[in-house]
Order: sequence, then structure tokens, then C-alpha cells
Amino acid sequence: MEKPSFIALLAVYLIGFAPAAAGQEAGRDSIPTDVRVGIVYQPGFRPGIVVPAMAAAANLELVADSVRAIIRRDLDQGDRLQVMGVGEDLPLEGPINYQLWDELGAVWLLVGALEGTPDAPILRLSLNDVVFKLLQEVRAFDLPPLRHPEFRMAVHRASDRVVRWATGSMGIAATRIAYSQKTAGGSEIWAVDGDGFGARRLTGDGSIALSPAWSPSGGAIAYMSYLSGDPSIYVYDLATDRSELKIARPGLNMTPTYSIDGTQLLFAATIEGRTELYMYDLIEDCCPQRITFARFSNSLSPSFSPDGKRIAFNSDRLGQLHIFVKELGEGQAMLVTPYIYDRSVHNAGPEWSPSGDRIAFHGRVNGEPQVFTVAPNGSGLRQLTQRGRNEDPSWAPDGRHLVFSSTRSGSTGLWLLDVVSGRIRSLIRSRAVSLPDWSGRLDSQFYSADGEVADSNGQNP
Repeated sequence: MEKPSFIALLAVYLIGFAPAAAGQEAGRDSIPTDVRVGIVYQPGFRPGIVVPAMAAAANLELVADSVRAIIRRDLDQGDRLQVMGVGEDLPLEGPINYQLWDELGAVWLLVGALEGTPDAPILRLSLNDVVFKLLQEVRAFDLPPLRHPEFRMAVHRASDRVVRWATGSMGIAATRIAYSQKTAGGSEIWAVDGDGFGARRLTGDGSIALSPAWSPSGGAIAYMSYLSGDPSIYVYDLATDRSELKIARPGLNMTPTYSIDGTQLLFAATIEGRTELYMYDLIEDCCPQRITFARFSNSLSPSFSPDGKRIAFNSDRLGQLHIFVKELGEGQAMLVTPYIYDRSVHNAGPEWSPSGDRIAFHGRVNGEPQVFTVAPNGSGLRQLTQRGRNEDPSWAPDGRHLVFSSTRSGSTGLWLLDVVSGRIRSLIRSRAVSLPDWSGRLDSQFYSADGEVADSNGQNP
């Protein structure tokens, strides 16, 4: 069997999906229809929450309006609470009239106030349980100035606390999404807040930069770049705004991902004309160890299970590109996507859900990539998209939202999907973006007014 060349391997990685060949029999490049595949959504009750105008001195009114707008948007996009517009002009002086808010249909009432100074504003939030007529939680949050680049992220952290108070689960507003964006000379790595604001370029390699992967702490991003010639793995440090060459084995080095504890990088690299998966020790800063062994085939795009004991990856070891799951160590790889004889199949880009029960990936349907999820044992295959080209899904830390690239708007962009309700919305509209990766919660860093990073979660006791 002829071994694939480096160029062929790279073409598979960069292009991913080609249109169905002319004259190809209809349906022969599709996920089989004899398994349970369908768009399965379970819309449920979302408790109503009202966020009235926030009290503030005259010099903090603009800050208060901005904070309220961000929090309302965060709560809406989290898909766990229904932001209501009723009663926003009702006075809040004196004891809360729980009966009135209950009659208006609210379950929660979030009362906010801005104190301090414009250079050091303090946000005070109190969440009131309208149904049980009690104060659920109250907390103060230190904020940077309104024009500080981390102002929005500090407010996002406060929003996530509100979600946790109301639902028991932390919100996903305090997150960022990294992605690759084309330039005139190649591509660079960018990042944007989870609500679509604050996009900024991170790398300036002047080369081709792909496959960004967040570290668990959110302080670094591993990615592939041609900066040094052959594709190599670099790590960008957000605190220093600098990239460091980390892995430069001969040939291709690509699709990096961090281990759950952040001490290792798992990536694909060429050996004897094919790609295998290797583990790199970040603590010792050396010694890539090969962990897959499949002659005459390629293994790419690894993703760790939440417990760090297994990985999902795609491989063409069966003659078709499929998703496999493997125990770390000596375990055998298990096929989790359906194999149909004499059927062209292309399943790629797996990512394990933080909840551990699903693996997202893209698979070809009638010549176009669509987003699917499947259980780690291969059961419960579900198709989540059907319009346009949809690929490279990445999970939010709540395990219910996905970001992916799509052409559903007529040009390529990044979109967000709530897999529970089916709600979908645009994050970035640009034909030049691809390969998104959703960070974990960025709730362990606070950026003070002078831009220094402190070890705080941005709140007062």
C-alpha cells in the first residue's frame, strides 16, 4: 500500500471536506439512515428573571447602563434563564413587592447598584427569589474602569455567579473562543469573548497558524504554525503576549490539545509517511512519546475525556475516516461512528464534552459536513445541523453549547448552538474564520486598572 505524502496529509487536514464527485451515487457519502440520527432537542422551562435599571451616582450612570446590558445579554445567551422586559420602570425603593413581581411572571429579580468611583467601580448584586419571597444571594464585585480591556470579562464573571445562584450551575459568559483567521499571507490566531465582543489578534507570525487549543487555566494557547518552516507546535502565552516554539519534530506536527491537568500536550506528527499521536511532557519540556500504532493509516485531532483516562481521535485505519476512542496506555482503539461497507465516510474533528457523555464531530451528509454527537460507546448518534457546511465543533464548559464554523449565512462564520433547546446564533460573521476552540471558565484571573493580573476572581467577600 502506498504511503501518503506529507503534502497529501496536509491537504486532508486543511481542506477536510471536498464536494461530492460528479456522478457519485446519491447518498453514498452520507451517514447511514438506518441508525438513529436526527435533530433531538428538548426545550424546557426557563425561569423568568427581571434585571431593572441599576442605581448609580451621576458619575457612574454610564457604567451602570453598560453593566446591565452585558448581564442581560449574558443571561439570555446562557439559555438557562428567560430575561424578561416587564416592570423595568417600576420603583425599587423600600421593601421588594414580591407579590407584584410574581403577578408579572418573574421567578427571579436581580437588583444591582454601582458604587465607588469610575476608576474603581464596585458592582453590588442581589438575587431575589420571587416565588419564595426571599433574598437568595448578595455579593459585591470589583470592576476595572469602563474603558479597560478586561471590563467586559469582569462583568461576565458576575453574570456567571448569578446563573449559579439561580440554577446551581455556573454560567459560560466568562469564556473566550480562539480561532484561526485568514490573512493576506496565511492565517493568525485570534480570540473573542464568548458573547462575540472584543475580538483581537493574538499571533503575528506572518505565516499559517491553525488549530488553536486552550490550556485548562486559560493562560496559554497551543497551535500549529509554519513560522519555522515545517509545521510545528507553538504555545502562545496570554500574559506575556509572546509565542514559544515547543515541538518541532521533522515533518508535520499539528492538532495539539492539552491534557486535563495541563501538564502534557497531545498532538499528531508524521512518522514514515503517516501521522500518529504523541504525548509531550510540558513539565520536563521534552520527550514526545508515541501513543497510537496503526500501520499505513493516519491518526489526528485528539481530544481528552474529562477524567483524562481516554482520548477520542479520527483515523482512516479502516479505509474511511472515522472517530475512535482509546484508553491511554495499552488499550485498543474502539470505533464509535458507524462503519458501512462500500460507503464513503468522512468523520473528523472530535471533541469530548466536559460532561463526558457525548463526543461532538463533523461528518459528511450528501457531500457537506454537518455537526453530530455520539456517546463514547458509539450509541445515540445525533445530527445537530443540516443547513450549509458545518464543521469543527467545540464545547463550552457547560457541556450544552457548541461553537462551530458554518456557511449557513451565505459566507463562513462562527455560530453557537444550544444542544438542549436547538437555539442557534451567530458569533462572528466572516468568511475568513475557522477551527474554533472554546476555553474553560476564565474565573481565576482578575485584571486590575493598571493591567496587571492578580490572583482573584474579581469579587469581594
